[in-house]
Amino acid sequence: MVSKLDKKKQRGENTRKALIKSTIDCLDRLGYAETSINRVLEGVDVSRGALMHHFPSKEDLVIGTVDFLLSRILRHYQQESPNSFPFAQVTHSGNGTLADALVTYWKNIIDTPEGRAFSEIIMATRTDKALSLRISPKLEDWNEQLNQFFLPPGLDEEAIEDVTLTLLIWRSFIRGMIFQQEFHSDPDYIEKIIRKFAMIMEPHLKLAQTQSGT
Repeated sequence: MVSKLDKKKQRGENTRKALIKSTIDCLDRLGYAETSINRVLEGVDVSRGALMHHFPSKEDLVIGTVDFLLSRILRHYQQESPNSFPFAQVTHSGNGTLADALVTYWKNIIDTPEGRAFSEIIMATRTDKALSLRISPKLEDWNEQLNQFFLPPGLDEEAIEDVTLTLLIWRSFIRGMIFQQEFHSDPDYIEKIIRKFAMIMEPHLKLAQTQSGT
């Protein structure tokens, strides 16, 4: 039997999720500057008092959204075995090529309401210093977790640094394609750019595999 305390906790969690979902929608449609507590409340059946209980300010709401979005990306990779991407695609031991994997990542993670909302938040940190101070440590920790997840075993210190830089380059590139879309309206052309980038990156990942002996 579910206790009253458990039911209350579940209601609270459902409220948080609904508010974060509405925030993502606002960020995607309106941008960071136009996203406000009132706008978020328009998209969800939650009282202002309930919102303020969970997120006392817009900044707190955005931080909660960032935590959700970063966890979402980690969960996406944790569904696969460690080191399965991007290294498995380079040796064709996984399903498809590196280019296929990057295109899938673009379509399923980056070019989505969640991915575009994340980009809006990151851009806002350039001028919102208070937000930047709160988010930067989360992003650094998240980057470190992703790097450790992807690094193949058996690398020496120099190789680890080289592979880490390579991983950061492809993540930075794929996020940057959000803004590149403003220069190219054809989705097929965006995919061509991503596939060309995969060809450029593939030799570096092959080198990493050679160094690790995998």
